[in-house]
Parts: sequence; C-alpha cells; structure tokens
Amino acid sequence: MRILYLDCFSGISGDMMVGALVDAGVSSEKIEAELKKLPLSGYKLQWSKVIKKGISATKLDVIALEDSGIDGHNGHSGLHAHRHYSDIIDMINRSELHSEVKKRSQQIFHCIAAAEAKIHGIPIEKVHFHEVGAIDSIVDIVATAAALTELNVDCIISAPVPLGSGSIHCAHGTYPVPAPATLEMLQGVPINSSSLPFELTTPTGAGIVKSQVSSYGPLPAMKVLSIGYGAGTRDLPNQPNVLRVVVGESIHTLSGDPHLSPLQEEAVHILECQLDDMTGEALGYVMEGLFQKGALDVFYTPVFMKKNRPGVLLTVLASANHVEQCEQFIMKETTTLGIRKDTRARKVLERNIVTVSTSYGDIRIKQAIQNGKVIRRMPEYEDVKEAALSYQVAFLDVYTEAIEQARRETEEE
Repeated sequence: MRILYLDCFSGISGDMMVGALVDAGVSSEKIEAELKKLPLSGYKLQWSKVIKKGISATKLDVIALEDSGIDGHNGHSGLHAHRHYSDIIDMINRSELHSEVKKRSQQIFHCIAAAEAKIHGIPIEKVHFHEVGAIDSIVDIVATAAALTELNVDCIISAPVPLGSGSIHCAHGTYPVPAPATLEMLQGVPINSSSLPFELTTPTGAGIVKSQVSSYGPLPAMKVLSIGYGAGTRDLPNQPNVLRVVVGESIHTLSGDPHLSPLQEEAVHILECQLDDMTGEALGYVMEGLFQKGALDVFYTPVFMKKNRPGVLLTVLASANHVEQCEQFIMKETTTLGIRKDTRARKVLERNIVTVSTSYGDIRIKQAIQNGKVIRRMPEYEDVKEAALSYQVAFLDVYTEAIEQARRETEEE
C-alpha cells in the first residue's frame, strides 16, 4: 500500500502542499499541463528553491499577468476576483481535466463551500468565495488535485494540524485565528495549539486535509520512497515554515512470494472505548446502529475497569468512508467521553457473491478467492435462516446443500 504522510508541523496551505509534492518528485510540467485544461487565464506559475531556517524547500508562486480571468466569463478578471461556488464547479466540470483531478478538486471546493454555507446560513449554491475564489487559490486547489492524482497513493495520513493564533484581515473584516471556515472544516480533525501569532493553516489547507486525508496520527511504519518540503510565504521566528510530505510503501506489502497474486490490502480504522454504565439492551442497540453506519465489524470484550467495575471494551472497525459517521454515533449513543483511534493495514481475500438454487429456494453464497481459485464458501446466514424456518428443516441441512450446490456449479464451469 502506497502512503502519503503530511507532516504539517508549521501548518498547511495550498501552495505549500503543491510545493511539497513537487519537491517529493511529482512533475511540475505535468501539473502545468493539467492546469492548462482549465478555462482560466492571466497567470503563470513560478517555481523556486528557497531556504527556510536551514531547510531547502520548493516554493510555488502564482504570478498575475495583465489580463486575467475565466475564459468566456465576462466580468471575472483579476487575480483576486470573487466567484460563486457554482461558477467554479461549472468551470471544473466543463474543462477537460482528468476525471480524478476533477473529483479531487470538487471534493476540496465542496468542503470549503459547505463550511462557508453553514457559517453564513445560506445554501451552498449561493456561497460567494472571496479569497478562495481568487485565481491563485483555484490554481492551488486544482494543482493539488493534479499532483495527488499523479502521485497515485492509496492512503493519505496527516499529523495533527496546528492552527496558529492572533488575527487575520479578510473580506468580512478582522477575524481571530483560526478563521471560522478553517475551524468549521477541522471539526473531528486532531489539531495542535500554537502560540505563533500567524495563520498557520489556511481555509484551502483545511479543505485539502478534511477532504483528502483518511486518518491522523504519527508517521506510520513504511519504507520511505521520497520526501518533499513545500515552503510557505512567511519566515517563522523559531521553526522552518514548510510542509513536509513523506511518500512510502507500507511495510506490510514488502514480503511474500512475488509469483503469487497479492492479497488485497486496505487501510482500516480501529475505534475503541470502555463502557461500564450501559445496559445490555443499549449495547445491543449501539452495535446494530454502528453496522447501519457502515462499520466493517463491531464487538464487545469483557474488561475490568477502575474500582474493579466490570465493563466492556467496544471495538469498531471502519473504512475511511465511514469512520466519521461511526465516531459521531458512538459519541451520541454511548456514555463514553472519548474514543481511541488507530489505523492499521489489513489484507483481505478477494470476495464475490453468487446465488445458487437449492431445494429450499435461492441462497446467496459468499466466496473467498485466492490466486483465482475459490478457497472458501459461506452461505449468507439470513438466507439460510429464512429457508430453514420456511421449510421447517434443520439450519445445517440448508447450509450444507447450499455449499454443495455452489461447489458443483464451480466445477461445471
């Protein structure tokens, strides 16, 4: 599994992200070629090497030309023009950007627009971008999407995100750091405090983290393939103002027979908390609800807690797409005050579902496949249960016939 780790000890912005990815080996020429597919003009990219507190880093600057705007859109000119969310999404949709670049760009913009819509109490379609609607921010976001697509990683992990302190001046006035949109987006994301009187993480940086990162924590075990440093604009007093990215391969994928087709590998999130003041009925409700929220697995382990109280350890396995829903459900429906969270790599067999006809009706069979061969068959419990009750026969009779029928059909193929 190929991993990208964001070590954002000095925060993150769009230009820092792009600079770091280019520094780590992504082709700046390919990013610029992708950006030319946008109906956007009046700018050029300037790449340079700078030194930040002794660290050599790549700096991206978006330079305004005399005439700038969105091609075919009258009235939208200037590097700092304001644009509606719907206009930007339309621009991306009608471009010839790579489909994955479109997808990632839209994810980042939607994340920012949803935060702005909530803060200002308006529909998302009416969100009017100021700073984020400027050409340089659009370029930063689409360039990030292009660089991530080119990098082709399976998982993005981030360190806790520092926000900074002090105040900033924007289109609506003077706001405290972090900006309202930044803080809104980073709900559920581990953040770090900082006494530095600067905005360390911008709304664009927050949108990138929230929409593209699947988990948070320390640098995972990996074989490091490349490292990149992207420079920010400011010079911080006691630390380099850079974003460090690390590209690597999970150590779990480095062993095994190269002549065999590998098992599928994926990142899985593990959520845990201990409970000693909930009834069995409530715990049953929680388990059922977590499966409905998309959990891969849920189980309870008996434990003894403080003051020798018997309790249970709730463990939930969830994919990146469902981990936040599971976290919110646990907080809402249990008495816990916190959740421990970890990310692991897991290998799984390829699986498919087939339906076989038996004397008790159709039964679905889950098949486990390794190296192109079915090595295990498991009839779906609910189908077997329903057939056994309907025909008034033993559960194992239905179960056994379903497996035998599936085996015969596989042999006939």
